[in-house]
Amino acid sequence: MMKPYFLIVLCLSISSVQAVQGSFISALVEDSSEKHTLYHVKILDSEIDEIESGKKYNFRVGLGDQSDQYVGREIHANAVYYSNRWHLESIFPITGVGSKAYNDLNEKFHRMVKPMSRRNFVQEEDYIIAFSGINQEGDFFQFKDFLGKVVVINFIFTRCQAMEMCPASTMRMSLLQDKAREMGLDGLHLLSITFDPEYDSPGILKQYANSYDIEFDTFTLMTAKPLWVEDLMRYFGIITMEQDGTINHTMATLLIDQKGRIHYRKEGSVWKVDDFLTRAQELLKK
Repeated sequence: MMKPYFLIVLCLSISSVQAVQGSFISALVEDSSEKHTLYHVKILDSEIDEIESGKKYNFRVGLGDQSDQYVGREIHANAVYYSNRWHLESIFPITGVGSKAYNDLNEKFHRMVKPMSRRNFVQEEDYIIAFSGINQEGDFFQFKDFLGKVVVINFIFTRCQAMEMCPASTMRMSLLQDKAREMGLDGLHLLSITFDPEYDSPGILKQYANSYDIEFDTFTLMTAKPLWVEDLMRYFGIITMEQDGTINHTMATLLIDQKGRIHYRKEGSVWKVDDFLTRAQELLKK
């Protein structure tokens, strides 16, 4: 489950405090600095003795979170003290436009998927059950937002070190986006879902995507609460297992038609960009 949240406001660097690692706070974001490198935050709840609920603090934030996207919203994050200042890491939004639908849809999805056997995952010709997520900008979205488009879905985690797995799949997705743009396939959208939601916050996903030159007009990266990500992995038939500090996993890539039905499913880590492009082009002609 998501941990407590906090409020962010315009900030100045904070005075020296004993180093603290890996504790969550919840807060409301009030404002951020002009370049968004610092957030001024009102603490709603804290697990850290040095950070008191009800008080306001300044936090430095990483590159992926440097925007005004969280101003006026409740968030939860990891507060870490180093280099003589507090930093916010793993920032997840709690409130904002679409937050109620995000919670309601995924609770319903959870009730539908929980009884399913892992062997009884979604197959070609099946329609996708409605679900919701948080994208790389920290915005809530629903899968139905993509109806009317052809969608390619894959599953990754940003800390994956096996070059033939997630990095190779993301490189293919990036190339797929480039080739689709060259071909004028405006109706194609790409969706990468992380199965490491404890680490892959919106800001982390954004930095990851930028490292592959991904453009966000036709590409969405998704995270969500760990329980709901687990539901999605069960539903889509992706098996994950934490081992030796990493995540071992199976892979699949899916092509979804304009009505939200699975048109094509390719198992494994190896798939051809041109294969998906040709199939997507055929769907877009209909």
